[in-house]
Amino acid sequence: MDETRQAAYRHLLYVAMIETRNYCQPRASVSYNPLVWYRQYHQSRIAGAVADWLHNLANGSSHLHRGFSEDEFWKEHAGVCRRFPHAGLERYRELFDRYLLGDKWP
Repeated sequence: MDETRQAAYRHLLYVAMIETRNYCQPRASVSYNPLVWYRQYHQSRIAGAVADWLHNLANGSSHLHRGFSEDEFWKEHAGVCRRFPHAGLERYRELFDRYLLGDKWP
């Protein structure tokens, strides 16, 4: 795997971790509304799924050039997208592909 591809994976990991924090840490004040609790519960499930998907990438990010299966990584991504179809998680593949084309913004 070349340096640009490795950088794209590291960029993906960074952006996804920031977004996962946002799923887990709502910026609103504490709420006792059950609808808010339900939304936060759902968001925490999405965050957990994204973290599960990215854990191997995080573990291997220093040595992506050996032993990292891109096919398996993206198959797992597709599975997470199917589990949470309304979360828009396809954006992570788009972010990765845009990075490879030179677009470094999230």
